[in-house]
Amino acid sequence: MSASQAANESLGRVMAVVTAAAVRDTLTGHGDRAHFDAVRLELEEGADGSLLATGRYWTVSGEERTLARDLGDTDPGIALHDMNEWVAYLNEGNHHIWRPLCTKLLDRDRNPVYALDLVKAAGLLSV
Repeated sequence: MSASQAANESLGRVMAVVTAAAVRDTLTGHGDRAHFDAVRLELEEGADGSLLATGRYWTVSGEERTLARDLGDTDPGIALHDMNEWVAYLNEGNHHIWRPLCTKLLDRDRNPVYALDLVKAAGLLSV
């Protein structure tokens, strides 16, 4: 494996973990003991191959929710923008890392859409 490939693989692993942590931190207000039950996060692939979180997620019970609905007084646009600063590092260069963590959903406006398994993504930290 070349140094460039190794760097992309490492970046993909780290950003998948950071994405899972960003969802947790966003939904819990950075409270380490706050209740958290999100298990999947919707990601949309852009024309350049990078991913963006849409703000849609699913809980352990399978309930579909959105950051906009759940953040209350916190501005969900700012939270989503902050999260996407990290998510955008998941791209074609490290797709072999993040795609196995995803379920393919129906395309939206011809863009591929995925549901990232947050538990598997967080587990990359220990691999």
